[in-house]
Amino acid sequence: MRILAVDDDPTVLEMLSDYLTARHGFDLVCAADAEQALVLLNEPGPDFDCFLLDIMLPGIDGIRLCAELRGLKKHQKTPILMITASTTHDLMERAFEAGATDFVYKPLNGIDLGARINSAGLLSESLRSEKAAQRSLDELTQLMKTRREESFDQGVPDVHDLEGFEHRLMRLSDGCYAMNLLAIKLPQIRNIFETLTPTEFSDQMAKVTEASISALQSNRYILGYAGNGVLVTAILARHRINPAAIQHLIKTELAKNPMCSGAGGDMGVDLSVHSMSEQRLWTGRSARDKVREYIGQHALKAKDTMKDIDQLVSSDM
Repeated sequence: MRILAVDDDPTVLEMLSDYLTARHGFDLVCAADAEQALVLLNEPGPDFDCFLLDIMLPGIDGIRLCAELRGLKKHQKTPILMITASTTHDLMERAFEAGATDFVYKPLNGIDLGARINSAGLLSESLRSEKAAQRSLDELTQLMKTRREESFDQGVPDVHDLEGFEHRLMRLSDGCYAMNLLAIKLPQIRNIFETLTPTEFSDQMAKVTEASISALQSNRYILGYAGNGVLVTAILARHRINPAAIQHLIKTELAKNPMCSGAGGDMGVDLSVHSMSEQRLWTGRSARDKVREYIGQHALKAKDTMKDIDQLVSSDM
């Protein structure tokens, strides 16, 4: 995992170098300020998988540097962890608005830092899988004019992309919440590519999302699209939510719409809802980490599907 750490305190950089060693699978590159970091970004070599930025950098501060990194296409989703000694809500909110993924608090603690980096690593691995899938899908796009991995934006209210979903979780007030984490899985993506036109795919995706919102509307929830045909939701409720009951409500709603059957199979029949964990109490951060873990596991399972898509592309070209 290649990491760029930016901090004007040599002691902090030294501690990071002690924690993030090659023996543990890290390739750490250090910079003393934002200007030096931007120079390093332009040097030839592998892309960085994660950034560690001190919020209070001299000159261009960490929040501004974070925003500049997000302005680079290749780092729009790269994990960015902010290093800070402050827990001021306004400062944290500004960092989130600039695109920060998480926070590492001073004084640095090896265990806490490791947990944050490992969580970022799950996200980074998921992004690598997504990019690998995208390369195959870009070829398939030339045949079918559709892109599965783009952010889901079909004019459906109350649904976020994965980054927006994570930010909603992270903005929950401090403390633990009774929360149910569910995944709503759509039909096999291979079947969709083989039988649906781009318009049909977009329409059915929107219908499934609308049906999910209808099924969840009696609860306080956060809903996001994670890619690979998976919707993720965090339902804030003291009682345990039965995934089968949510699945039934979604299927019932889909059954009312004839557009959700036919090409590509019956969406109502194929759709499934699963619980990500039996755990009931979560902080916003721990819930986000669990969702990342689940998505990472789902991405690994999707690799076999992407091999099939590669074969489909090869046979059609």
